[in-house]
Amino acid sequence: MNADVSRHDAWQHDAPPAPVPRVEVLRLLVADAADRAAMMLAGGYPAIAADDLLSDDWLVCFVDAVRILATGPGASHIGQAARLTGRPEEELRRLVLAYRHGGPGGVSATVEPSAGRPEQMEDAEREVRKRRAFAIGDLDVSSGVIADPGAGVQIRLGPDDRWYPFTSGQDRWWPAPGATESPGAAYQAAVRARSLRRAGS
Repeated sequence: MNADVSRHDAWQHDAPPAPVPRVEVLRLLVADAADRAAMMLAGGYPAIAADDLLSDDWLVCFVDAVRILATGPGASHIGQAARLTGRPEEELRRLVLAYRHGGPGGVSATVEPSAGRPEQMEDAEREVRKRRAFAIGDLDVSSGVIADPGAGVQIRLGPDDRWYPFTSGQDRWWPAPGATESPGAAYQAAVRARSLRRAGS
């Protein structure tokens, strides 16, 4: 009987015919689908999916790829994903970080912040100004983005109307934890993350 079982399972070790993905990639996709199904059955699947936040079909697929790369098994495939998408590995690592901190909304805010309404941006700028301490220079405010270059921090508006904190480093803006509907709280989260990065460097 063991011989029959081994013959029955032998197909799992065969390389699939081209252009089907490699066995390890198929296993990653199967494991991801199983995890998502288990979350749905347990009632723990996020209520807002990527396609509810993003209108661009390409970006929805890209966010889904980043979501898989953000898993433990998916991290080892970043190099291959960079080759297939033509995106630099560093950029994919930054987007993986964005997903880990803020899910699909975090990736969307990293790729392209949402344009805030004029009154929404005015209120957000006012709230951030109240939270600034020992300010150096002025704020740099643009559509959906409030940056404090002197502090090395920035917040960006996501498609879910949450503000996502970022910190500067290596000539890039890096996603930080602490996304929230409050621009002032997101700003403070960015300042905390920047302080922690400085302390760790």
